[in-house]
Amino acid sequence: MIMSISNLSMRFGERTLFSNVNLSLENGRKAILLGPNGCGKTTFLKIVTGEIEPLEGDVSFFGKKIGYIRQFRLEKDRTLYEEGLSTFKEALDAYEEALKSANELNLKSYDEHLEKAEMLDVYAVEKKVRMMLKGVGFTEKEFDRKLSTLSAGEITRLQLAKLLINEPDLLVLDEPGNYLDVYGMIFLKNALLSIKSTVLMATHDRSLMESVADEIWDMDFGTVRIYKGKYHDFLVQKENYVKSVKAKEKNISKEIKHLHEVVEKYKKWGREKAIKQAKSKEKLIKKLSIEKKRYVLNSSKKFNRLNLSVKKATEDVVLSVNSLEVSAGDKYIGTFSFQIKNGEKVALLGKNGVGKTTLLKKINEKPPNVLFGPNTRLAYVDTVGAEREKRTLMSVIWEFMKDKPDYEVRRYLGRFGFEGEDVFKNVCDLSGGEFVRFEIAKALLKKPNFLIMDEPTNHLDVYMIEALESTLKRYDGTLLFSTHDIEFAKHTANRFFVMSGGKISYFQDHERAVEFMQGAFSRRNVGNFERENDYEKKKALKNKKKSLEKKIEESERGFDSLDEDLKRLESEMRRYASDHVKLNALNLEREKVEKKMEELLREIENLEKEMKRLEEEA
Repeated sequence: MIMSISNLSMRFGERTLFSNVNLSLENGRKAILLGPNGCGKTTFLKIVTGEIEPLEGDVSFFGKKIGYIRQFRLEKDRTLYEEGLSTFKEALDAYEEALKSANELNLKSYDEHLEKAEMLDVYAVEKKVRMMLKGVGFTEKEFDRKLSTLSAGEITRLQLAKLLINEPDLLVLDEPGNYLDVYGMIFLKNALLSIKSTVLMATHDRSLMESVADEIWDMDFGTVRIYKGKYHDFLVQKENYVKSVKAKEKNISKEIKHLHEVVEKYKKWGREKAIKQAKSKEKLIKKLSIEKKRYVLNSSKKFNRLNLSVKKATEDVVLSVNSLEVSAGDKYIGTFSFQIKNGEKVALLGKNGVGKTTLLKKINEKPPNVLFGPNTRLAYVDTVGAEREKRTLMSVIWEFMKDKPDYEVRRYLGRFGFEGEDVFKNVCDLSGGEFVRFEIAKALLKKPNFLIMDEPTNHLDVYMIEALESTLKRYDGTLLFSTHDIEFAKHTANRFFVMSGGKISYFQDHERAVEFMQGAFSRRNVGNFERENDYEKKKALKNKKKSLEKKIEESERGFDSLDEDLKRLESEMRRYASDHVKLNALNLEREKVEKKMEELLREIENLEKEMKRLEEEA
């Protein structure tokens, strides 16, 4: 066991986030913390890492090192590459000391520092740095960028890379996919599969939950429960749990109802014994009512599935893009030509910064070489750069529903998770997930038969993502959307555009699109640290064996030299056998030589044991 959580509770003001949490995490396990947005996942992780104190309870950590993003302090004047190298400071410092000792002809110090550097895999450092920086989306050209020029998202990606490469005893991650593109998610998945660290990670990415998770920690119903297995196992187990709890609550409610009826009958009879029985039953009702509370599941609110009834376009081709030149400022992105047919659902995939958002915005501007069908009604959902007005949700939506009473407007917003006083929030005050939901709500009021959506799953929790996914699967119109969520693309799209190097590659099959993206970014190249560095490890092992062989040879030569000294002393002792003063001095010298020979023998024995261990390891 690496961590134990006992009776953990947390409350802010009148709102209890979670209570009576009792969990443990075994060494090497990978746990996913799952729950709706706003349920307290980030607070829970901050308690685990010691950033904040819980209201009640304890967290016990039995490892040496917890890794989490907030712990890093970046030197702004460093370059990306220098910051990457700093992750391996201990190995590099030992290597520098070895070189310094070699220049000073201090062989003992040289051997000691070189051995330490090799144990820390110093020969693989540069390759690891390049691998980790590329893995989270940085190009070789960016390696010389100063940290002061990085955005918050880029800094987070850099910190994530440092965490993964360090392999702490416990790795704690809070929504790491928020700043990663589709390639970065491939890197993250493969890295998590290969590292030996225990992992506790909050995420809504189902691909990670299906491939990485050993268990799901579900934050719902006011506490946290563990479900063993992957995401699909969790869904089955949670459904069975909810059914069993509801069945118990139903049975208790039925019993309480029956007891109320019995009490009423006893009271009507009015006899003394009946009155006593009525009071006894009323006590039982109170007891059952308290027990019933244990089985009332107050789940966090979910995003409701929508019914989108639209009048489909009649034309076969709803969008034609002909030699569309796309640039972002002075940066040329590419020139594109393609068609989208009526009813197609197209996922636009690619690395961050490749130009997906710019392309979608250009299409939405409807320049002359972008042609929509005559019966095509377009709506554009911009979750990336849309303006955040200082107006209430109610007032914005009412503009689209002018003929509807206020309760209809509120009911419509409620379908997107905005209930009660939420409808009077200003758009500019919405959280990331709320803003995405609001933009979708606004766009769908236009009853479009062609939806363009830029990163529609940004900041949505898994329940909202699945509800949106279900809605779009049943949508009769045409859909073009960008995303970094592989599972969302897989379940929603029937055609896939992969954008890279100023070109678009087209696929009818999700698996072929993913294979294409993994071609230059395969697990062999970026994910499996052990396989990636196998050559370097063998090289380090070989160098260490060579160093041991050298030490054994030096020790044996030293022993032979001392043996010659011993023979010389014994010869002199025979010559001066009658000279007690001289003989005593020679005897003392002989004892010193013999002691040194014993020490060398022990050293040779230890070195040979170490050599045998390395040979077995190889």
